Amino acid sequence: MTERYDIAVVGAGTSGIVAALAAARAGARVALVESSGRLGGTAIHGLHRYVCGLFRTGGAQADAPLHGPTTISFCRRLAGGDLETLAVRRGRVWLLPFAGGETLEACAEAAIADESRIRLFRGLRPMRTIGDSDRIAGIELDGGNVLQVDAAIDCTGSAEVCRMAGCEVAWPDSPALAGYGFEVRNVDENASGTFGLSVAIPLRLRREIDGGRLPPHLAYTTWEAGNEAGTGWIKLALPMSHALSAREEAEAVWNILKRESCFVRADIVRRLSAVLPRETAHLKGERLLTGADVLGARKFPDGVARNAWPIERWTENSGVSYRYLPDGECHDVPEGCLRPQNGPRNLLCAGAAISADSDAAAAIRVMGVCMALGEAAASVALRGAFSQRTN
Repeated sequence: MTERYDIAVVGAGTSGIVAALAAARAGARVALVESSGRLGGTAIHGLHRYVCGLFRTGGAQADAPLHGPTTISFCRRLAGGDLETLAVRRGRVWLLPFAGGETLEACAEAAIADESRIRLFRGLRPMRTIGDSDRIAGIELDGGNVLQVDAAIDCTGSAEVCRMAGCEVAWPDSPALAGYGFEVRNVDENASGTFGLSVAIPLRLRREIDGGRLPPHLAYTTWEAGNEAGTGWIKLALPMSHALSAREEAEAVWNILKRESCFVRADIVRRLSAVLPRETAHLKGERLLTGADVLGARKFPDGVARNAWPIERWTENSGVSYRYLPDGECHDVPEGCLRPQNGPRNLLCAGAAISADSDAAAAIRVMGVCMALGEAAASVALRGAFSQRTN
């Protein structure tokens, strides 16, 4: 079956959700394609409870959000109030708390359902693009549907549609550590010592690592408290080469921790269904955003989004490290980072897979910036679609 849309958005993670909402609110008829059965992408599977990348760093209170109206309205709906009022400071950065993956998914479902111009294709994957190297004319889905489009936005997080269309991508030489974890309940947090579980857990695991009983990357395991007392998530950081052994490594961590007084009565509620990569392919775009651009708070004539989140690198040798922009500063993301260097002119990339080196990617892959990139891509796509019609 062939259907006609102004824009197809492929991938209903946070960038795709906001891209679809922004395009629909501007009057476009939008096809939103999600291969899984759920909206929210990595953010609902990855144990996220804070929106990062909405605000500049520093200050006695959160500044006005950096991003556009669709991103702000979605985040306000997600968090249940005014963003600046609800923001909490952690070190030098400001975060927007929300109630977790189920809340994000419900918020996305409700927001998409409110827009009559959005048609959701759930549980379907793109199989091929139709057109040539200059222009995409359509996308064929594995259910037999063919979407004829004026423009398409790849929000898959891995440049999947861009690769289908013959666009060049770059794969990182040393990709960031991936994430895995499990939720526990009946934890006695009062028995964790002076500095709490966020310090006690890595210290306990370090003793096992020093004794050669655990692999070194498990020293970067973290604790995140849940919404209810006595609940929380134990999060592992591991190389993708360990993806097949992630369940066993998690069990090894748990077998050690449950001997501690704070976990004696605790039990596992659920585990992540899969290891979640932090970094995959990046589009080779008309421009390349670099770590120097981020730290130098560089502005571009074709800037379409802004960011102030630090370069947050997760590496096997040192775990997580942060390099910050000056307080109160932000950098631009140029439109050229969303456009393929060699590929269809009406195809854009948004979210974590835009054209960026590994340092820059470590700053822009957080939820707030991915939403902003989706909104920016929708604006650029609509401009191009309108131009195509008038010509």
